[in-house]
Amino acid sequence: MKKIKHLMIWIGLLLSLVSCKDTMEAIGLGGDEIPAEGLVLNLQLTNFTKQQIGTRAGASETFNSLCAVFYGDKDKYLDKTDCYSTLSQQSDGSYKVKITNVPAGTKNVHLVANASDMTYSEAQDLQSLTAAKERDPQLDAPICWGKISIDKLLEANSSVTMLRQCAKISLEIDNSIQSNFTNAGLYVYNMATKAAIAPANYIEPTTDDLAESTDLRTDNPLGGGTATTVAVNETSAGKAMVIIKANYKDSEGHDREGYYKVALYKDAKEKIQYALLRNHHYTIKVTKVNDYGFSTLEEAKKSLPENRVEVEVVDDNPEITQMIACKDYELGVSDYQEVDASTTKAIVTIVTTLPDATSSDDWLYSVQKNASWITACDQETVNDTPETGRKSSKGKKYTLKLTLTKNDQSEEPRIGTITVTYGDLSLDITIKQAGFDFRRKDPDRIVTMQYNNSTVAANYFNWLDTGVQGIIPEEMQGAVRNDGLHFCVGTADITYLIPKLDGDQITKKDDKIKVEEDNGKWKVSLTNTTANKNLWKASFTIKNQAGIEITYPVYHTGIFHKIDETSKVYNDYQLTENGDNEKKVKGWFYYGVVKVEGKKADETTTTYYMLDRNLGASNNGYYAPDVVALAKNKKAIGGYFCISEKKSTSDATQDLSSTLAPTGYTIPTDAVFEELVNAGNLEVVPQSTSLGETYNCVRIKTVDSELPYIYLPMGGFLEGESHKNPIHVNLWTKTLLSGTQGFGTNSPEYGFWYRYFDVYNKRKGLSNMRFVSGSNGMNNGRYKAMPIRLILK
Repeated sequence: MKKIKHLMIWIGLLLSLVSCKDTMEAIGLGGDEIPAEGLVLNLQLTNFTKQQIGTRAGASETFNSLCAVFYGDKDKYLDKTDCYSTLSQQSDGSYKVKITNVPAGTKNVHLVANASDMTYSEAQDLQSLTAAKERDPQLDAPICWGKISIDKLLEANSSVTMLRQCAKISLEIDNSIQSNFTNAGLYVYNMATKAAIAPANYIEPTTDDLAESTDLRTDNPLGGGTATTVAVNETSAGKAMVIIKANYKDSEGHDREGYYKVALYKDAKEKIQYALLRNHHYTIKVTKVNDYGFSTLEEAKKSLPENRVEVEVVDDNPEITQMIACKDYELGVSDYQEVDASTTKAIVTIVTTLPDATSSDDWLYSVQKNASWITACDQETVNDTPETGRKSSKGKKYTLKLTLTKNDQSEEPRIGTITVTYGDLSLDITIKQAGFDFRRKDPDRIVTMQYNNSTVAANYFNWLDTGVQGIIPEEMQGAVRNDGLHFCVGTADITYLIPKLDGDQITKKDDKIKVEEDNGKWKVSLTNTTANKNLWKASFTIKNQAGIEITYPVYHTGIFHKIDETSKVYNDYQLTENGDNEKKVKGWFYYGVVKVEGKKADETTTTYYMLDRNLGASNNGYYAPDVVALAKNKKAIGGYFCISEKKSTSDATQDLSSTLAPTGYTIPTDAVFEELVNAGNLEVVPQSTSLGETYNCVRIKTVDSELPYIYLPMGGFLEGESHKNPIHVNLWTKTLLSGTQGFGTNSPEYGFWYRYFDVYNKRKGLSNMRFVSGSNGMNNGRYKAMPIRLILK
């Protein structure tokens, strides 16, 4: 049992030491037993893993202030004292400081460095983001925090680990392009405006699962376009916006300044971004430049991250994820890394406690490379790790740089390992290097997409990545659709052209698709040119002259749709809260198609092909405005659209469905929703989030579809510019209120009232709404707008 406790305590220490920690050691007594002359602490502030990027060094870090904060039982705030006047630097780079006036009843001491302006509210609860003061993080004097109990301070050689409050972003330019990509610097927008001095629950975050940052710095960016290293507040994933300003010189020697927007992807294929964690260092390495950047900063800000530059984003502080121990010592490693096909390095971390060298080169460990494409292993940094308690041991933490060969001759990923041996202990670290994406990255094989023989996308995969909303896995409930060619369900007018290179052969092909030579291109189309609604996935493979097989997935599972800024759909039929045009949905969207089943009154069933999200939605998840964990899915609402423009003879029999809906699709009648409810497939189900929040989830069961459910997000409706019923699910139908439902065809109100589907709490039903304000046949010009869910005709 003692061994287990020892291991658990050591694992806790390691988790606090990931990310190239700032270590401050403390020695002394505490609580009611602290002597009158005070408590002496030994403090040491180590550097980030990478202190210098490119040609510009990061600033050295110093102490400008130091404060001890005292807490009693149940973390009750007692007092704080300024310790900075007694701070003295030692010859080994550490500091000594004397703490006096420790209140009676103190149970825990928190140390806070470089926060001389700490407020009383902050001191009462250092982990409170609400109480936190807005500050710009500083590279040369970062706020640092650490905690130690009085019991631990009573022990000899006790220590406390200090953690930086901020993260750091650095820009690096690959050696191969430094001559034509110069004067590069960073702008960082949308970082969190403030950060608590201590992490939530006084535990360092080791994953990207942060609470969503909502108060963001949208103006006055950090970096100013000149800095290559920037300190930022801890910010949740997908929020921070990074723009690189640089001079680009093309192949003809023409030079121009431009702006490039990049995303902090830790998985570029899945479009998953890093959160910016405190005490982590994120390096953005520009590896390739294809074109001039945007002419202005504003243009770059409004754009999607695009492929004018190619970058690698790396967190240089991988956490310890595996531990083993024997009687006398322990070994920990970051045991798994995934890297891009073109990446030539990987950073791994190990932690050891054995004090004497066990290898011939006086290292405390040895490394064996088990794959030929892992060509070198070099030690980059080493830091001491302090004890954190009675059953923990001092040790050392190392970061190692592995040199890799590019995996640019195969689509297949490869896996290699290194074995770290430390005394009698050994652990493997696995490196998975992605296969090369020939479909996207081969400049000689750019795919062109055509619709009715007219070019829609001259560079199809670039358009898919930067011009289409709602197609990445995190917007698709995890379904992968952004890796292949798409034919739209219900139409058959798309073709693709792929350059045919010398030696190309088609080696594999599904019967559903046709691949034929056409003027130096491979022309890809549907074998059956009659529009159909079958849902399927297929593929074909091109084998090039070098024998490399390039496989193209093909999807017949959804549709592309564009809401054009010049269209009446955008300008006249879409409303926004407070009339803010920036909130209007526009551009290209991908919608999945699924099968759903309804039951008529006579018990017969009907299958409908329904879009997996609302019109103009770029997310097919569930959204409820009062649930914090679902706030990121707000784009699942889509746009708010009018159902009719004016009462007229045509409007009485034909609404705006044909104008709003993509070709082949229509707004459902009220009967569709009634049948889905009757079949028990449109349901309201109580759910809870990982944070314990409960909510009612409105969803539709699917039939023979990859997604088991599609969701109907809360969104309410708009009356003019006012948002109504935000916690209702409201959807237009194209059914006019008439006859026994309310109005005869001769009534002046006929043609003004439409049925809509409404869900509130667990109540599901149909209600009636006048599409515009007025009465007795009058149109007063204040329109109603709702989300729309479409079905295949």
